[in-house]
Amino acid sequence: MKPALTALLALALLGSAPAQDPDAKALEAEARAKVDALKASAKGKDNDATLSAIADCGSTPHVLTAAALAPILANPSDELALAAASALARMTGSADAAKALHSGLKPNEERSKVLGAVFDGIGTVGHYSSIAVCSAWINDRLSKRDALDQSGINAAFDAMGGLKFKSTVTTIIDLMKKNEVANGWRGGKGMRGRSEIRARAALQRLTGESWEMSDEWSDWWKKNQAKFNEDLSAK
Repeated sequence: MKPALTALLALALLGSAPAQDPDAKALEAEARAKVDALKASAKGKDNDATLSAIADCGSTPHVLTAAALAPILANPSDELALAAASALARMTGSADAAKALHSGLKPNEERSKVLGAVFDGIGTVGHYSSIAVCSAWINDRLSKRDALDQSGINAAFDAMGGLKFKSTVTTIIDLMKKNEVANGWRGGKGMRGRSEIRARAALQRLTGESWEMSDEWSDWWKKNQAKFNEDLSAK
């Protein structure tokens, strides 16, 4: 191919390439500035400045701010970890915020206050990916002999009440069935019994219905799920 023609083709390709969205570029610049401010505050001894920088990151939903807040969830300071959970919770619908919050579950398994805040954030962000994460957390703990001491089961069910998807309803019903099989009807008087109450509350929040047994929920859902869109709005 002649050099002149090659050059023309190259120019044509460059001209047809989509320009970067100016709004996206501005958002990235804002996110970088807030992450830089957070890093700078962490080097000082002013806790209030760090808390302010964490909150500022939460006002700019972006992969950069979410990634910067994620490690703070495991900070030994409950105040900072709670602030990070609260900031991420402001990024409603964000896959990046959901991912960051998911990463904060295991490190806080023995810190009930922070763990509860992380699950609250997951429910508030309301991203689809959180269904599997919450389900796995509950499923791994329901059938253990020391389930009374297994942290976060109820908080995970509460979080699922904020995940407004048809799949959430199906998943909670399946978890209720496992709870009844593993622990007897209504799960006894311990954590497992209370977890079923929270599961029903989550289903009521999602559907507006009120049933007791998992079989009742299952029968109703089989008959009525076609009436809902994937986000649980009525068709």
